[in-house]
Amino acid sequence: MAKREVLLDRWRTIEEEEELHANDGDNPVIRRRLHLLKEQWFSDTFEYLISLPREEHIWCGDFDLMGPLLETFYNYYKDDRPDSPLRLLWKRMSGEMRHCIQCVSQHHHAQEMYDKEYETSSIGPLLEVLKSIDEERVTQHLREINDRLKKQEYDHLRDNVDVVSLMYEVLLLLWTGVFVSVLVFT
Repeated sequence: MAKREVLLDRWRTIEEEEELHANDGDNPVIRRRLHLLKEQWFSDTFEYLISLPREEHIWCGDFDLMGPLLETFYNYYKDDRPDSPLRLLWKRMSGEMRHCIQCVSQHHHAQEMYDKEYETSSIGPLLEVLKSIDEERVTQHLREINDRLKKQEYDHLRDNVDVVSLMYEVLLLLWTGVFVSVLVFT
C-alpha cells in the first residue's frame, strides 16, 4: 500500500504534468497518460484512506489527500455498490464528521477551495453532488438525534459530541447559505 508522502509526491507530479501540458489538451496520448496517472492515484489513495486506523480521522490528518480526491465524488450517485471504495470512504468520513468539528470544517473548507479555484461551469456539478450528499447525511443525523429525543433515549454523556458537531455543521451551512431544507425535523 502506498504511503502518504508517496501519494502526495505523486499528486504534485500529476499537477506539474497537467500544468506543463495545459496547452497540449488536444493531444490524446498526453491526455490518456494523465488520465491513467490520476486513476491509479485515486485508487491508491482510496485504499490508503480506507485502511487508516479508526482513531485517525481522514479529514483531520489527510486534508491534503482528500482535497484532490473530492473530484471522484462527482460519480457518487452513479456508483450504487455499497462496498465500492467511494461509498466506503463516504461512510467512514460521515461517521467521523458526526463526532469531529475539525473534520466538518476541513470537509467544507475543501469544497470552498474548489468553488474559488475553478470556474462554476466546470466545478458546479461536483459541488451540487457534494451539497446533496451532505444534505442527506446531515438530515439523517438530525432525524436520528430527534428520534432518540422522542423515545427519551438521548444520553447527554454519549450524544453530546454528536449534537455539538451536528449543530456546528447546520449553523455553518446556514451561514454560508448552502442549504436550508435540512432543518425540517421529522
